[in-house]
Amino acid sequence: MENKKSLLFIEEEGYVIDRVNEILRNFPQFEVTGTSDAEQARALLEENSYDVVITDIYLRGASGSEFSFKARGKNKETCVIIITGLDNADLASKAVREGAFDFVIRPPGLERLTNILKMVTLVRGLAVPENGPN
Repeated sequence: MENKKSLLFIEEEGYVIDRVNEILRNFPQFEVTGTSDAEQARALLEENSYDVVITDIYLRGASGSEFSFKARGKNKETCVIIITGLDNADLASKAVREGAFDFVIRPPGLERLTNILKMVTLVRGLAVPENGPN
């Protein structure tokens, strides 16, 4: 598929990585780059512009809010989705007020990520093009 959109996935929890990667397989329009390392995430965000960034609210040595600001500084249209634990819902809500698109509470809310990505692809024009007119 030509013209893939870029998605950066930043997470260090193994079960979350596995589940989100499983969800992302249903979105072939994205070229996915993943990292569990804060320094590598910073470097990737310095070097590249992403259409979508999915990040945990906390990563050893960094925060999802930092990554959100970096991503949106490079591309103001970047859609940032924050993943948080139940005890971090207030921080995730604050991140949305500061520019993140939405947040997902893990573990029960990971299924919601599919719906958020569907909405993002429609609202931001990132959907897979149809094969000709209907």
